[in-house]
Amino acid sequence: MRKPARLEAALVAALLIATQAGAFQPDLTQDIRPDDTARLESLNQTAGLTLRRAIAVADAADLDVLMQGLSGAPLPLGEATSVLPGDWSCQMLKLGHDLPLVVYAPFTCRITDDGRFEKLTGSQRSKGRIGVIGDDLVYLGTAYVAGDTPPDYADLPEQVDPTAMPQVVPDVGLVEVTSPDTARILMPLPHLESDLNILLLSR
Repeated sequence: MRKPARLEAALVAALLIATQAGAFQPDLTQDIRPDDTARLESLNQTAGLTLRRAIAVADAADLDVLMQGLSGAPLPLGEATSVLPGDWSCQMLKLGHDLPLVVYAPFTCRITDDGRFEKLTGSQRSKGRIGVIGDDLVYLGTAYVAGDTPPDYADLPEQVDPTAMPQVVPDVGLVEVTSPDTARILMPLPHLESDLNILLLSR
């Protein structure tokens, strides 16, 4: 007996999402550096401290950007990976260290069908890979200065010197997709400037 057309379409769509998600979900468990595992594990504590300070003293307009960017529950893993590929407007927020909250102008980022991420504009760049560790989507990348040629995350030296030139350091973050048009990458304890970076993605 032939399935109704609507059911066939739903099955095809589900299969497409599963295929895309499978291609997008490399297991990064063996790739992450031990110190970056520790940074990810500190996310909740770091976010709590930095957000408390930002909410207490940051500019109201900047706080609106922060609160809007943190709103929305993450989508399930398969659905999240199916909508991430494409071009995004990406806006960096930096919290902690010398200032409670700094909101930068939007830049351009791109995510490929296999999870490769790159921040394409601005003086501070990042490129790497989004994949799965446990039940989470995680970004492992290299932060560098525009004009330099960065090494892959896997090729970074065991000991990182943020003051060395050219300036390259590992980026690690928890990726949360909240809709087909909104996502965020939470990066605890970055090597430079702040205690928590939040990259807001929108389109």
